[in-house]
Amino acid sequence: LPEYLLLKPGKLTAEEHVITQTHTTIGSDTLREVARDHGFALAFLQMAGDVAHYHHERYDGKGYPDHKKSDELPIFAWIVGAADAIDAMTSDRPYRRGMSLDEAVEQVRVGAGTHFHPDVVEAVLDAVQSGNMKIISQVSLYKNAPAVGAFENPTS
Repeated sequence: LPEYLLLKPGKLTAEEHVITQTHTTIGSDTLREVARDHGFALAFLQMAGDVAHYHHERYDGKGYPDHKKSDELPIFAWIVGAADAIDAMTSDRPYRRGMSLDEAVEQVRVGAGTHFHPDVVEAVLDAVQSGNMKIISQVSLYKNAPAVGAFENPTS
């Protein structure tokens, strides 16, 4: 994706948002091409390609790129989608500061059955409660980002 979109400090336009959504198909096409051209373990790269392709789908079918829902995707795609969302919510971005793990987990909890697979949400809540899910501290590249804690794909 163009660097200017990845580093843009403000809200994306509708056209820019459409461009950023292509990263799902770019990633999956790249993984499948590598598998085909080099004869790598096709099953693993197929799964990785599926994850790349589907990690922005929503349980209610309102995600992208294919609007898949509920049992139309394997559970590993739903797991990676939730993990990616938590990482996105808790990471600083040029346009906003990351939120706390508690806030991100609350977003995931609220999104159970709409944005996120209910079984995956239950596993996330269990992992947080048991202490097995933690934020890995990092030095922010975006120290001047506003502290708004907005989630790019709100659940409501």
